[in-house]
Amino acid sequence: MPNLLEVEYEKIFSPKTMIGLKGKSGESLRSMLGNKSLMQTLMKSKEILDEIIDAENGYRDELEMVAAQMVTEAYPIIDYANIRIDAKIVGMGDMNISPDENEVPASEAPPEAEQAKRRIINGITQGASIRGAFGFMLFKEYLDDINPALVEKYNEILKMAFGIYDDENAIAMMLAALAQGQQIAGGESEMEYDEETGQFVIKARALCFPMLVHEIVKGLYEIVGTEGFGADKEQNQAIVGAVDKLSNEPNDLRFGKFLYDAINKIYAESDVDDARIRELFFASLYKLPDDEFFPFVENAVNGELTSAQRQWALGEMRNIERDLRKDDTGLDGLD
Repeated sequence: MPNLLEVEYEKIFSPKTMIGLKGKSGESLRSMLGNKSLMQTLMKSKEILDEIIDAENGYRDELEMVAAQMVTEAYPIIDYANIRIDAKIVGMGDMNISPDENEVPASEAPPEAEQAKRRIINGITQGASIRGAFGFMLFKEYLDDINPALVEKYNEILKMAFGIYDDENAIAMMLAALAQGQQIAGGESEMEYDEETGQFVIKARALCFPMLVHEIVKGLYEIVGTEGFGADKEQNQAIVGAVDKLSNEPNDLRFGKFLYDAINKIYAESDVDDARIRELFFASLYKLPDDEFFPFVENAVNGELTSAQRQWALGEMRNIERDLRKDDTGLDGLD
């Protein structure tokens, strides 16, 4: 990994990897937006969002429960880890997106490698939430009962909402808006730990059902992402303050889905058959030391994992699988 001046992807990954990521982003742009111009996309997405919000009126409580149920079924680690979901469909005025207020002076900035690792984990978190957002098709019959047009509108709004992040002009516009203090979001999520119940809680708020699903999955992967921290809480907070900025999110959304795809592919192509292992494997990856973590991610993105890296990944998933089987049968001795 080259020396970093800022934790930008171009400074984290090699030119070869960035060429590959940008190529995938270009393909995604064509797939998601087709021939629509930026202005056409923005106007159409507002039109469809208004239609969705109108169609969901009177069904919000049901859709909130369906969103939580859908994500729990798709990600059984939620039940296994006893994670609570607090999900609401709200209006724009009920959003509470916080601006960047935790700027860290350069003299106090954490080590560059720790910032870079956090940036990659943030990208994977965004990527997982994008891929997970399209899971609404699992409840197509239920959604059709509410309104037969909803599923198609959900698909279209998500393609435009996320496809726009593959447009460099759109990203430049978003960054300019953020610099002026404007907030651009269809939802928000945060994870917290409830000391009284001993539970992680995913708190998600969004303007409509598919964005709520997106935010719940994002909250789940934010919990998984804590495995990338060390034992020093002050240092961890400094890393968050230096990296977790709204201005970083556009490119996290742009490139993160391909980072997630590369790691998820390793799980998908393995011979393990327990969906809980997916998130636990991501957690294991995040715990790797820097000299193993960065080469693994880069090689995975490029489809060039070494035999040793493949052996570690499969061995780690099998170890997780064995531990889960012990736990499921009530045996002690888990790590």
